[in-house]
Amino acid sequence: NSLKRDFGKDILPDTMSLMNFFKRLKDLSHHARLTIYLNTVFVFSRAIGDVFFNVYLWRSTNSLIPIAKYQLFYWFSLILGFVFIGYKFKGKGMSQLFRISFFLHFIFYIAILLLREQASDFVIWLGIAGGFAASFYWAAHQVMVYSGTDDKVREMFYGVLGSLGSFANIVGPAIAGTVIWFGASFDGEKLSGYYLLFGLLALIFLISEFAIKQTGDVTFKRFRLVDSLFLFKEKPVWRLNLLRSFVDGMMITRAFLWSVLSFVILKNELRLGAVISIFAALSIVTNPLIGLLYKTSRRKLFNSIGMIFLVFAGIIYPLWLNPVSLIIDRILGESIGWPLFVFAWLAFFFLAIDKDPEGKERQFEYFTSHEIFQGAGRLLSIGLFMLFFNETQQITQARFWFGGLSLLFIVVWWLVGKIRVQLVTQGYNEGV
Repeated sequence: NSLKRDFGKDILPDTMSLMNFFKRLKDLSHHARLTIYLNTVFVFSRAIGDVFFNVYLWRSTNSLIPIAKYQLFYWFSLILGFVFIGYKFKGKGMSQLFRISFFLHFIFYIAILLLREQASDFVIWLGIAGGFAASFYWAAHQVMVYSGTDDKVREMFYGVLGSLGSFANIVGPAIAGTVIWFGASFDGEKLSGYYLLFGLLALIFLISEFAIKQTGDVTFKRFRLVDSLFLFKEKPVWRLNLLRSFVDGMMITRAFLWSVLSFVILKNELRLGAVISIFAALSIVTNPLIGLLYKTSRRKLFNSIGMIFLVFAGIIYPLWLNPVSLIIDRILGESIGWPLFVFAWLAFFFLAIDKDPEGKERQFEYFTSHEIFQGAGRLLSIGLFMLFFNETQQITQARFWFGGLSLLFIVVWWLVGKIRVQLVTQGYNEGV
């Protein structure tokens, strides 16, 4: 009955009133809207680059090991990048970080163009370069999100962020698949389309680098690596957040396996790009709608429903490994389950910082500790993957690894519940 009252009182007016949606959208600050814009550009480029660079390495080597090596050094470099930024960019505007990131991504794709078929021989160096470039973007992004939002609008913010990111995922992969197909058809070489695509990405990052507006008024003022690590012992609620970050990081091999497994199902890049684009269109609707329906009183329920959907889709997809399971994964997992699941723990992530009287001053120490623990989970996952999957194993064997990692959503859900309890004891009111 209480559940019926909760839903019946508020959800119907919200879903039927566009005016309510736009009113809440106006509540987002200038920094929040700027962050959404920059994230859309970044997601557009990375949606193409991440998926199709993994497929490129798979097609050029017929092995998962180069992908794993690239990912290993990418995430290790990203951790070091956060520490470097903490010391060298303290007190400086975030526009500098955005510009550096976009320029380094431009250099990254130019390097792939120059290396061409030899790129697979330099995956370690490419991983280091890619991770370092990404660290500048995500460091600036997290500071901008924290500066531009509060607990009342964060689900709404992430709903809009996810919706526009999904729009980028519609356009990007469709363009990528077409460019790869066109390049291969025109030149006759199977990898020619990839070089044309990477050239396009380099151009996008170069143009975007010059288009970034100044955001020098947003910065962070404090950072010491020792203090960042000491947060694990000092703050019980943050300790749980860091354990959640570690477990979340363990699922990284699940992410890059998806692109290769989906390529195996669909047989070519054009179909892969089309499928990603089609189901990203659904996420344009589901992300802001779920963000709109989210309230503090619904975080526990929505997070639980999202976990169930993600685990179910994450097991069915690799078990069946066919177009039907791919559709289930995209709809039930990505378009519905993911926003239901993730919006709650993102809200709790920032709320834990809000509850610290020194949180605003120490925000980058919080962000860096998160990246270190999440990165440690990623490195462990990739290391274990490389240990168990050698050069001779078939791609279809990796599907059981994918399904097993999907069970970690249950562990993350359990930790999010513990975080919620800790926040309630600190005065968090979830009944509004």
